[in-house]
Amino acid sequence: AVVQFLIILLLVVAECGAISQMGAQVGDCPSRCHCEEDGMLQRVDCSDLGLTDIPANLSVFTSYLDLSMNNLTLLSSGALSNLHFLEELRLAGNDLTHIPKGAFYGLFNLKVLMLQNNQLRRVPGEALQNSRNLQSLRLDANHISSVPRGCFDGLQSLRHLWLDDNSLTEVPADALGALSSLQAMTLALNRITHIPDRAFTNLSSLVVLHLNNNRIRTLGTQCFDGLHSLETLDLNYNNLEEFPIAIRALSTLKELGFHSNNIKSIPEQAFTGHSTLLTIFFYDNPIQFVGQSAFQHLPELRTLTITGARITSLPTTVCDQLPNLLVL
Repeated sequence: AVVQFLIILLLVVAECGAISQMGAQVGDCPSRCHCEEDGMLQRVDCSDLGLTDIPANLSVFTSYLDLSMNNLTLLSSGALSNLHFLEELRLAGNDLTHIPKGAFYGLFNLKVLMLQNNQLRRVPGEALQNSRNLQSLRLDANHISSVPRGCFDGLQSLRHLWLDDNSLTEVPADALGALSSLQAMTLALNRITHIPDRAFTNLSSLVVLHLNNNRIRTLGTQCFDGLHSLETLDLNYNNLEEFPIAIRALSTLKELGFHSNNIKSIPEQAFTGHSTLLTIFFYDNPIQFVGQSAFQHLPELRTLTITGARITSLPTTVCDQLPNLLVL
């Protein structure tokens, strides 16, 4: 880390000297943009200006750059390479179809990258290589159908990943295996029909997983194996016809949602091993049967919603089984 800081410092000194020779100031603000000083750093807002190119005179001390809601169609390789202090880059709402290798070269401190609402059809893996400090990546609301193996390699610090509202037809298990630090991910609003066994096997730090609003009909019985930290699982608005017994692998689960599916029964011992569950949503399912022991072993459950089911009665012991239930 010390060596990297010294390299950055030398680069900045050299660049500042070059800028001084050209008569420009480090604190210059690009035309029409709004800039705010943040100590020695600068926050630059160039959003919604109809820009077709990245401003040329950005300060080397820019730490935040908002280029969202413009008309950018291409990021040239190296266009941002002198922004070594940049921590957050917003490129949402442009017309980017491809991001070339080297587009983020030199952004050693980049932590947040927003690329949602563009025209991307695949994860720009070459451009993301070696973004070792990246913590949050938004790729939602594109047209992504391809998530190649290795496209997330090197993103060792990534904590949050948005891949929702795209054109995925399957869970990109091969690519996700590299994200051992990931804590929250959404694959909602895609076209996924099946979750295979061990789809998330290396995501041992994942706490939140959203799979809602897909077309999921079936789940592998071991599809959630390896999710040792998962607390929130959203399977709402899918086409599930059977109770998701794969959740038995999720011993740390606190919130479970599988409402608005086609599930017809809640089997015996359905929630065995889920002593930490606080909330279960499974309303708007055509449920006709609930096993007598279905709600055993849920000592912490506070909320249980079954609205829209086709059952006429619940197990007579349900209240005894759920001592802390507040909402039914």
